[in-house]
Amino acid sequence: METLFTVLLTSVASVFSGVVLFLIQSHLKKQRKKEEEREAEKANQMTLIIRTLNSLGKLTVANSIALRDGHTNGELKDALKEYKEVETDLFDYIASVKN
Repeated sequence: METLFTVLLTSVASVFSGVVLFLIQSHLKKQRKKEEEREAEKANQMTLIIRTLNSLGKLTVANSIALRDGHTNGELKDALKEYKEVETDLFDYIASVKN
């Protein structure tokens, strides 16, 4: 009788520990997924910030050249086009974050 009780107790303890380990693993996977999403979002933010700064720099240089030479050139048009694209992307990003 004692051996039956011992086997039963061991089996229940094994099942219980298996369930606990499964739940912990499931929780850790969810946390890891959230962290990966957060990191991807940060990378997206940094890329957008760098693109914005780069387009502003190009626009500043193109404006300076246009002022120095007294007329606009293709550089200014390209810089304005890139700035508008980044501005649109930035607006879309901000709109998606609010929702």
